[in-house]
Amino acid sequence: MNHSVMTAAVGDGVSRETTGLHIETAETTGAADVALRRTVVRNASGKPVTATCLLDAFDFGGGDFEVFTQANTWMNESRGAWQTLHTEVAARGGGMRTSFGAAPVLALWNVQERRGRVFHLLSDAAWEMRATVVPGEGEKTFVRVETGMDSRHLHYTLQPGEEVALPEIVTYEFANKADLDGHRLHEWWNANYPSRGIPSIYNTWFCRFDKLDFDFVLKQLELAKDLGLEFFVIDAGWFGPAKDWASVRGDWSERPDGHLGGRLSEVAQAVRAVGMKFGLWLEAETADAGAEIVRAHPEFFREIRGGHYLDFTRDDAREHLLRIVRSLVETYGVSFLKFDFNNDPCVDPSGRDFADYNAGYRRFLREVRRRHPGLYLEGCASGGLMMDLGWARDFDSFWLSDNQSPIHGLRIAKETILRMPPGKIERWITVRSADGLQPDYFGHDSRLLTTEDGWWRDMRSLAPDYVAAFAAGGPVGFSCDLTTLSDAHRDFFRRMVSERRRDESFWRGAVGRVLCDTPEVVALQYSDAALRDVRVVVATARSRQKGVTVRPVLDPALDYEHAGRRDSGAAWMERGVEVDTGLFTAAELRFSVDIGKMGLCK
Repeated sequence: MNHSVMTAAVGDGVSRETTGLHIETAETTGAADVALRRTVVRNASGKPVTATCLLDAFDFGGGDFEVFTQANTWMNESRGAWQTLHTEVAARGGGMRTSFGAAPVLALWNVQERRGRVFHLLSDAAWEMRATVVPGEGEKTFVRVETGMDSRHLHYTLQPGEEVALPEIVTYEFANKADLDGHRLHEWWNANYPSRGIPSIYNTWFCRFDKLDFDFVLKQLELAKDLGLEFFVIDAGWFGPAKDWASVRGDWSERPDGHLGGRLSEVAQAVRAVGMKFGLWLEAETADAGAEIVRAHPEFFREIRGGHYLDFTRDDAREHLLRIVRSLVETYGVSFLKFDFNNDPCVDPSGRDFADYNAGYRRFLREVRRRHPGLYLEGCASGGLMMDLGWARDFDSFWLSDNQSPIHGLRIAKETILRMPPGKIERWITVRSADGLQPDYFGHDSRLLTTEDGWWRDMRSLAPDYVAAFAAGGPVGFSCDLTTLSDAHRDFFRRMVSERRRDESFWRGAVGRVLCDTPEVVALQYSDAALRDVRVVVATARSRQKGVTVRPVLDPALDYEHAGRRDSGAAWMERGVEVDTGLFTAAELRFSVDIGKMGLCK
C-alpha cells in the first residue's frame, strides 16, 4: 500500500510557517521491516504558541477500504471489529488511562489490493487515531490516517524554544487480515525491548479479595510453593484499617488494626524462607482525602473532580513516592510491585492531554527501575485499561483483565496479541475444585470450577486442559484459594508450572499468530522468530464438528518433528494436523527442528 507521509501541527488555526513551529520527523526501519516514526514539534518563534492539533498524517491513494479498531473497556478488553470506511472511522483514548475506551491501534485494509497497513501508537498522552476519506484534486478522493494527541480538549501552549514529542508510531504492512501479521510487531518489540522474565505468580486478590487473614495467607503460601510459583503477592487490603483501608490510600503503610494485624513482615519473611519472592499492590497515583499525606502535603496532589491524584510533574511528589517504594523494599524485601490505576478524571484541565502527567509517571517508574533494578513491575489499571505499547516500555507485564474466565480470557488474549507481544500479557488462573456435585453421564462428580467474571458471582466448570491452553503465552498467575484444589488438579497445575518455567527462554522471545478464529475453534501459534520451535494451542467451544485440521506456519525449507513423525515444513503446512474437537476441549501441538539434522528438504 503506497502512501505519502506528512505531519499536521496546527497552532491557533494558522499554518506552522506563520506560527514559527518547527517540525522534525525521523522514521527508522528495524526487525521484520517494522518502521518507527518519531515527530518533534518545537516553537522556534519568540512568543508562545498554542497548538490545538498535534497529529502525524499518512495519505493513501484510492480504493475500497476497511478500518479495524479495538474497544477496550473493563472486563471487555480488546474487542476488535472491522468497519467499511465511507467517511471516517475514529478511536480515542481520551483520559489519563491510555487504553480506557479504546486501544491505540488502527489498521487500514485495501479491499482491492488485499493488503493493509497497521498503526500502533506508543501512547504518551490522551490520543486519537482516525481514518478519513478526503476530497482531493479533480473531484477525486484519497484516504488520510491521522494519529496523535486528542484534539478535543487540546490547548498545548509551547513557550519559545519549548518542544513537544508526538506519540511514537509503529507501522508496517500486513497481508493476514485475521491477526494483522502481529508476529512482526512481536519480533520488532522483542528485538528492541527484550523481556526481563516470564514469571509464575500467586496473587491474593481473587482468593478472598481484600479479606486477608494471616494464617490463611500462610496456607496459600505453602501451596503456592508446592506448585512451583516464583512470586507471592499481597494485593489490596494489606495497608490501613481493616474497616476501611481505602480511606487512607496514599499513606501506604501497614497498621496494627489492619487485616493482617500488623504481621506483614512475618508474611514477607515466610515468603523468602521458602525461596519465593515477595510482592505488594500499590495504587500509586491515587490518594484519599482522609490520608495523612494529603493533609500534610496537599501540594503533592492535584484535586480533579473530587479525586486526589499525585502530581507526577513535581519532583518532590515523585521523590515522596520513591521514598515509599524504598521503604517497602527495605522493610519487607519487596521484589514485585503491582501498580493499579482505578480512577480517571478523563479531562486534563491544563489542556495538554495528560502528556506532562504521564511523562512524570514514566520518570517515576524509570527511577524506580534505576534505584531497584531487581524489581518486577506489573501494570494493572482496573484490568487492562493501561495495557498498551506505550506503557509496555516500562512495565514488565500486564494484568490482562478482571474478567477471570479462561473462556473470555482466551478471547481477550487472542485479540490482544494483535497489538502486544505475548510475553507482556499475563494469564490468570482463578479456579477451585468441587466434589459431591451432580454426577455427569459417566458418574464423575468432581469438577474444576472457574469464575466467569470479576466477582465469583458466575461460575462454570472446565477441563484442566482448557485452562492450560488459555494460560499459554505469557506470565502465568494463580489467584484463588489453593486449599480447595484436589490432589489431581494440584498435580496437573504443578506439572504445567514446571513445564512453563523450564521453557521460560522460549516464552521470553515468542511471537504469536492466529491460525484459526471461529466461534467454535481458536488456534493460536507461538514460536521463536525463526520458526525453529513452534507450539500451537487449539481450543474449542461448543463444537459439533468431529475434528479440525490445523495448518501451522513453518519454514518450508526445514524438517520438523511432531508426535514422533518427521517431515518438511512445506509438507506439514500442506497436509496439516487433524485435531479432535469436543465441548470446551483443548490440545497442544509441537513442531521442533533437530538442529543436528537441520537442512534443506529433499
